[in-house]
Amino acid sequence: MNIKIIREYSQDLNVLYVEDDKTLCHNTKDVLENYYKSVDIAYDGQEGIDKYLSYFEKNGYTYDLVITDINMPKMNGLELSSTILKENPEQSIIIISAHDEVSFLLEAIDIGIFGFLTKPLNNQKLMQVLYKSSMAIFDHKIVKNHVEHLEELTFHLEQQNRELQITNSQLEKSMRLLDTIIHKEEILHPKKELVRHESKYDKDFELLREQLISFTENDLFELMELTNECDVIIIDIINNIEAIDITSRSQLATLFKKYASTLAMYSFFNDFSVAFMTFANTLENNPLPTNEETIKNIFLFLETFIYDLNRWHNDLLSADESKINAFDASNITNMRLITNMWIEQEETGAVSLDAIFNF
Repeated sequence: MNIKIIREYSQDLNVLYVEDDKTLCHNTKDVLENYYKSVDIAYDGQEGIDKYLSYFEKNGYTYDLVITDINMPKMNGLELSSTILKENPEQSIIIISAHDEVSFLLEAIDIGIFGFLTKPLNNQKLMQVLYKSSMAIFDHKIVKNHVEHLEELTFHLEQQNRELQITNSQLEKSMRLLDTIIHKEEILHPKKELVRHESKYDKDFELLREQLISFTENDLFELMELTNECDVIIIDIINNIEAIDITSRSQLATLFKKYASTLAMYSFFNDFSVAFMTFANTLENNPLPTNEETIKNIFLFLETFIYDLNRWHNDLLSADESKINAFDASNITNMRLITNMWIEQEETGAVSLDAIFNF
């Protein structure tokens, strides 16, 4: 195992190394600096905990890895480790011990130490432990960052939905006010012209009802099947980002076009179908993003978009005309958001959250 392999995981990590033998401390620090972004040292356990807490206060995050000897003055390595783990149970700690300290190692296992090294330090064993610990820390940070990122994206989506709910509420109030005005007009002016207008309204409403019933009986289930097919492709892409190719994108665009074409057969879906077809063409005609993080964000949003479509489908099963366009604004906003992410990546690389929501 060589330095290059280890540095693939360790080069961005920060280390605290605690050792009371100053000569050994500085020699080992020189070795560790070949692997890690930074290496701070302390000469006893108390100085080690002081530096650990000071580092967190200064930076807002802790060291990625702590390496400590067991036998030290003021505070030994186990006491140091126990104190740190009480503050941060996720902290990765490697203990360095002599061969005759078996009882200390058993205690270290109980408090949750990540790994062990024995004195005198063996270069091959050192590299193995550093590789194992660095890879675990690297993977943990990726998962943690991904979860935090998803939580932030979810927060923004929830905020958008709240704003849309407020807008819908305002529209409902306006509609109720309009109904009241019309009702008063009918009472005050029961004219023949008004009767003719009411008759036209009834015919238009009846036509709308007939089209909606036709849609729910003939085409709604086809839309459900299309979104299920899209869902399978999107989940497969999320799980295999590195293997995404033009075929997956083409399949998805084709399904979206079928969806938009079905919507286009009904006048009450006109705006939504046009937006959907434009969205499908964007996916088909623009190159795949080159940044894996951007790709992952796009397809996580697409997964949320499909979820919203399925929720809308379930509402439409009731053939309630008030729900026909209830989600149009939300769905069109989501398509614009995904389109911005897809196109902006060509100029900016990975797309930041600020850029995503700036439309």
